[in-house]
Amino acid sequence: MIQANVEDRKWEPPIATVVDPSAKLMVIDDDPAMLQLVELIAAENGYEVTTAASGAAGLRLAMESEPDLILLDLVLPDMSGIEVCRRLRAAGYKSTVMMVSCLQESEDVVIGLEVGADDYMRKPFEVRELVARINARLRRTRLLRQSAGQDRLQFPGLSIDLGRHEVRRDDRPVPLTPTEFGILMTLARNAGRVVSRPQLIAEVWRRRDPYQVHSLDAHLYRLRRKIQGSSDGPQYIHVVISAGYRFEYQPGRELAMGPRLSLVR
Repeated sequence: MIQANVEDRKWEPPIATVVDPSAKLMVIDDDPAMLQLVELIAAENGYEVTTAASGAAGLRLAMESEPDLILLDLVLPDMSGIEVCRRLRAAGYKSTVMMVSCLQESEDVVIGLEVGADDYMRKPFEVRELVARINARLRRTRLLRQSAGQDRLQFPGLSIDLGRHEVRRDDRPVPLTPTEFGILMTLARNAGRVVSRPQLIAEVWRRRDPYQVHSLDAHLYRLRRKIQGSSDGPQYIHVVISAGYRFEYQPGRELAMGPRLSLVR
């Protein structure tokens, strides 16, 4: 439930900062106040909005309308928001998923991020902060689309198309969430150089937040598993102790050791 700082005072629309007037938002939440709030935000900023009060309805509408950003409540009447997010990613939905919840356990944040959420907001929250986060996510999506076909980073066994938001490992597509892609893009653009944690957080999230410092590890863990596979395969993302992270191709163990020689007796 959206608490006092939203419900108990007259609605005052935040200063409109239209990022993309064609952007489509979706909110999956059984709280009427939250649905109304997002509709007001969308109207103020010129966004199209679709609402759903259950996980099943949200999944169906998300596949039909392909929104640019989904606001997803963690607690729904028919299934958890975590399960909804997991199914969205399994179905190939690549755009931003922002979870919102009144639950206070940090474990909920971590699990949500592990199944593919890009951001997490705790209720109650300030309306202006929600608008700022929505616009920041939409802005990054728009910039990625504008650069379509202009940028491609190529490494042994790994191709990163910055414009099309696509990654291929050994010519096979690798499904990444927008946050995972943002982390990979930031590191790959600085290949060979160390990127500090604060620098990486500021570049990907565009703001400082203690939860994001915590969630960075979860995002990096999933990203490394997706693009690196087993520990014997090629390695791309390396931890530099007390400094940050470095993107640099290193061949897998077997390739580095060369072909094995069999003994002939």
